[in-house]
Parts: sequence; structure tokens; C-alpha cells
Amino acid sequence: MMEKFVSIQPKNEIIRKYIAYYYFHSCTDAKFEKSFVFYPNYKNALTVYKNAEIVLSEEGTAVSDSATKQLCVLYTTNLDKSIRVRFKGAFDKIGVVFTPLGLNHFVDKPLFQLLSERIGYFDYFGFPFEKCVTAVFEENDESEKAKLLDAYFENRLVDFNVPALEKAVSEIIKSGGLVKVAALSEKLKTNRKTLLRLFQKHLLCSVEEYKKMVRFRQAINFSQEQNGANTLTEVALFSQYYDQADFIRQFKSITKESPKKVIPSISKLGNEETYWKLE
Repeated sequence: MMEKFVSIQPKNEIIRKYIAYYYFHSCTDAKFEKSFVFYPNYKNALTVYKNAEIVLSEEGTAVSDSATKQLCVLYTTNLDKSIRVRFKGAFDKIGVVFTPLGLNHFVDKPLFQLLSERIGYFDYFGFPFEKCVTAVFEENDESEKAKLLDAYFENRLVDFNVPALEKAVSEIIKSGGLVKVAALSEKLKTNRKTLLRLFQKHLLCSVEEYKKMVRFRQAINFSQEQNGANTLTEVALFSQYYDQADFIRQFKSITKESPKKVIPSISKLGNEETYWKLE
């Protein structure tokens, strides 16, 4: 086996409410070199690397093989830019992709108290999580890997109950990011300042940032549903950008590239919505 990527949904019905899917990405080739770019998503992720040296920088993440037996856990809430990950050497990686407010159901503090950056090291779960993922790395069957992770997260469930935020996120996603903040505030009977505070506290972003990212991501998802068979005009119309110029401007503000360059270059990995640009 050289490089392998498998994605799988949780087996546990309760956990599926909060975790969209797991993925297992590995390569046994010591000479392996590849990079990929991933784009903003309202489904945030934990990634766990085994025996790897991780370097985080403004340019992205560099992952290289390490003889030191260690685990590295990263959390990514990517709302505003393209991020490049470079691999060099063999690696073994677990991804836990949460639903929009999924992680909040496994921590007993607001996210802003746990994370100072949108991408960074995440040691909050401590030794019990390390013990779980060590067993996952040693397991060969992906279904069994998923069951091990399900069991861990089921034991970590906490009571996260913020109805206004949950409804706001649902409305934004349902509208494709088009709902106006004023309309959202009126519908939820919650003032704008309260909404902003809740988004900053539990999602580390503003309402407008979240709306923009949802709209962008749904355009990406729509473009991939038919393996890129739809035209850029169809993608723009589906996402209800004002016109072609607005479509291009919004994409460039996030990716620094035009949709004409970004959309055809994206590949789907696994069976879920993992869309990366492979380089």
C-alpha cells in the first residue's frame, strides 16, 4: 500500500448528529511528496498525526515523517482562506469532521476560551483521546476505527444548548448564506449584538463571515455533485451571486484565484464532501 484515503460516517446515530464523518489518510512510502489545498468549510475538523513533525506557518502546514513516537492533534476552523498542506515522507492521519456546531457538544467551555487561532494545536481532550486514537491507528478495519472513535466521543458528550445560535446557523445554511442579518435577528427575536456575540463565542467568527463562507462552500459542493459537469454560470446561478463579476470577486477574496481556475482543479477524496486541490 502506498497512499490511501478512506472516509466513513459514524456508526452511532447520536454521534452522527455532531460528527459528519471520519477519514483515514495514510502513506507508507518514505519518499512520498505531495501537497494539497483545502478551502473554507462550515464543517470544522480535528486532525491527528502519528509520528509526524508538524510546522505551522502563514503559508500553510508542513508534515514530515518523524522517528519520534508522538501524536499531534490540530484543530481547524477554516473560514476565510485557502490553506496548503505539504507532505514529505510516510504519514498516518485521522480526520474528525464535525457538523457546524458539532465540536461544541464535546467541550465544556466556549470555543473562544480553548482556541486563540483558527488553526492550531488542540490538546484539550488529553490522555483519554490519545489512548483512543492510538488504538485507532493500530486497527486496520475502517469500520472498527469508526466504532472506537464513536465510543470515545459518546463518553465526551456535554449539554450544549444555545437555541438562538443553533437556529441562526440552520437558517444561514438553509438559505445558502443569503439570509440578511436583520431578517435573521427578527425571525429569532434576538438582537444583532447578541447574535454576533454568540457567533464569536462559539464559532470564532462574525455572522457575515459565516454567511460568506457558507455561500462559497455550497458553490463548491454544487460544482462537485456532477463531477464538474455543470458550468461556472450554472454554479453562479445556483449560489445566487448577483452576477458573474460578483461570483469572481467573492471567489478571489477567499482563494486569491478565479472560480474558472479553482473549480476544475478540485478533486473529491473518499465518499464524503472532502474536496481538495491536489498538487
